Amino acid sequence: MEKIDLSKLSQDDRKALMEQLEAEDKANKERIKAERDNYKTMVNETVRESFVPLMGLSKSILDAKKQVFDNFETIIALKGELFGTKEEQQSHTFTTIDGNISIKLGHRVNDNFDDTLSSGIEKVKAYMATLAKDTESAALVETIMDLLKKDAKGNLKAQRVLELRKLANRVHNAEFSDGIRIIEESYKPVKTCQFIEVKFKDEHGKEHALPLSISAFDL
Repeated sequence: MEKIDLSKLSQDDRKALMEQLEAEDKANKERIKAERDNYKTMVNETVRESFVPLMGLSKSILDAKKQVFDNFETIIALKGELFGTKEEQQSHTFTTIDGNISIKLGHRVNDNFDDTLSSGIEKVKAYMATLAKDTESAALVETIMDLLKKDAKGNLKAQRVLELRKLANRVHNAEFSDGIRIIEESYKPVKTCQFIEVKFKDEHGKEHALPLSISAFDL
């Protein structure tokens, strides 16, 4: 493109050139604005169009979930009567006679302890302080300390409390056992979401998990 020497242009030519440049700049800005407005319109229409099937899918999932839990309500109650299942059991797994399909349903549970947890821990630590400093007792202290470690939320894991109970049954110390009892009684699990998991076997006997989440599907 040939360069223009502005010094050789007349005043009128310079003015005309400036007006031309301003007009081109304005037209370019208007074009960009129009394209961006068109983009926003496309986004708006696509979001609304996509929302319809997703809303239908959400309702279908909710309806199916409710139906499954309703289907198993009587069976879970009957299971408790026939097999002595504890009412606080948080999940149940049911399998077809041929073993090809299994459905697990229940509640997710987060471990949670009330404020008496610290009292139980202090009692356990007080007992640990009385232990002789030999190799065997040092190993026991280390084991207990590991079990008393809290997670990021400041809680113990329920499974660790069970391990502490096993230790208390072996140690036979009243103070230690009382500390463990306080910890056990401070456990107040919190139910979160209801879940359903399904597994099935294909014609080759290979087991698969039935995808029940949008993120589980690759296109």
